[in-house]
Amino acid sequence: MHTAGRFYTRTVYGEAELLYKVLDGNIMSIYHTFVPELARGKGLAAKLASEAFKFAREKGYKVRPDCPYIPYFVEKHPELKSQTVTSNTPSGESCNIR
Repeated sequence: MHTAGRFYTRTVYGEAELLYKVLDGNIMSIYHTFVPELARGKGLAAKLASEAFKFAREKGYKVRPDCPYIPYFVEKHPELKSQTVTSNTPSGESCNIR
């Protein structure tokens, strides 16, 4: 599901979410990814990231990976590399993965 600034899905263990903000210059900063501990390892973060990249592509945004999960996701999906821009945020500084 998607609301402004947030992609999320409900699980029996709570909500998994990916948070973003659109910055000047049509840059979409993905700054937070969270999956409840008991729901991890089931591909939920990848599903959320995939939806976020699809949304960014449809809107004409470049993705700035300010959460360390996103470079990992792009590494697994190299076709998305051209859709990203370099982050100035040190890895993990603005991402609150739990």
